[in-house]
Amino acid sequence: MKKKIIEIALAGIAVLALTGCQNNKQNSSVSKTSGNAQVKKNNGGSTNNGGGKFGHNSDSSDDDLWDSDKQDKLDDFFDDWADTMDQEYDKYDGDGQITTAAGEKFPRDFNRVYINNQKVSLTYAPDGKGNADYNVVAIYNHDSDRAPLEGHITYFFSFHDGKPIVLVDETTNGDKVMVKETANQDLINGFNSIANGQNASMPDKDNDDSNDNKTSDDDSDSEDLKLIGVFVGLLKDGDWFKSNLKNGHMYFSESAGHGKTAGYDCITTGGSPASYFWFKQDGDDITVKYSDPDHVVSDGVYKTEHYTVDRLKSDYYVNSGQKAEVNGYVNKLKPLSELGN
Repeated sequence: MKKKIIEIALAGIAVLALTGCQNNKQNSSVSKTSGNAQVKKNNGGSTNNGGGKFGHNSDSSDDDLWDSDKQDKLDDFFDDWADTMDQEYDKYDGDGQITTAAGEKFPRDFNRVYINNQKVSLTYAPDGKGNADYNVVAIYNHDSDRAPLEGHITYFFSFHDGKPIVLVDETTNGDKVMVKETANQDLINGFNSIANGQNASMPDKDNDDSNDNKTSDDDSDSEDLKLIGVFVGLLKDGDWFKSNLKNGHMYFSESAGHGKTAGYDCITTGGSPASYFWFKQDGDDITVKYSDPDHVVSDGVYKTEHYTVDRLKSDYYVNSGQKAEVNGYVNKLKPLSELGN
């Protein structure tokens, strides 16, 4: 009789321990909030759109590029990163669609994605493997508080030929979803580390925010116009911008436009009108205009795009290395009045 009581007691303890573990797992899948940024996490549920969804109980093989443990690390890392950007993101949980402020629905609209004006294939593949050009393991979307003026920022963490690639979409209109690889080094490094089985964390911001690496009005509502010009150059054609800057052929001017570009500042090599990128800041909104490559310059047709200062900073001006590099570019910009001298 005594032996039976002991066996029953031990069985009860085992049941309580198992219940506790399950409760902890349930709690860990609830939304994770940090400061002003939020990444909503949901690790449970069913599969949709041709791809599985990882939960803590999902099975993964050793040769998977991605698994639930790596996804948990990415969620935590991205949450920390979003906090530094003071942005709130929703995470696609594998069910239905995630909708952006521009009306895009992913993964449904993967069939509209273009990179470098070339149509590519994307698919939601939680293990990172598939036959698409880019096999997406995670989607995070931020809609601006002032959308649709500022639109959205949507990141696709994916594998391209087995290599981790972070794509970003800010498309606001049109039939094509124009996507590119992010230039944000923190996201690139973090995803690479996690994909390779390592931990990832944000750099020490105390060191990155030293006054030596800030422009004089870094904390004001109106950024240094040359700084914005550098951001635009890197965004629209980084190789062209850096090559001409190195050769001393990159110029900047305030309010040099007229007609459709009246009141706009510009960066240019001073050649044909096609070499001009026009931009104007209004608070956090940056309007960019440039000659539409689908028309001849004489048609006077411009493409107009909107970006945010926060978005540009998140790509090019986060850590001390980026700030030092970008500030160096700012100092090399020549006034347009020196063209031809």
